[in-house]
Amino acid sequence: MANINNIAALKLQLYNHIRSMHDEGVVNQQFLQLQVLRQPFRCDIILRLVTTYCNSCKDLFSSLSLQLDQERVNYERLNDLALDFYARTSSIGAEGVRRACASLIEACERKDKNGCSLALYWTKNRFSYLRGRFETLVKMERNIIYLENML
Repeated sequence: MANINNIAALKLQLYNHIRSMHDEGVVNQQFLQLQVLRQPFRCDIILRLVTTYCNSCKDLFSSLSLQLDQERVNYERLNDLALDFYARTSSIGAEGVRRACASLIEACERKDKNGCSLALYWTKNRFSYLRGRFETLVKMERNIIYLENML
């Protein structure tokens, strides 16, 4: 049977995990504010937001890479994709990825294929780190939800 002390301990671990993500600059205040959305009847809202964000990023990375692989890069299309990625990243508060994506947008505006490739590589790198941190967060959230449902 679930123990309230176990749930409290897991919530403290989750809080510390999120705080460390913020302290490292992985997420910003926007992500912290999303925590307010968690309600007793919507306790999985953060899981849904993080999962949706990560899935949309996978699709956007694929589209961005496809555009950059073209012999004649359509910089307008590439910039549109980068702006979409930036907006999604900003809305969830993924600060490290947002900064890397800003470099991608700048390279698109300069029509600099090598700069775009380097910025996309850096954006993927920052996203990969964020995704790992999000995976830990999701596991913690699921454990908390599971234990709360056992009460």
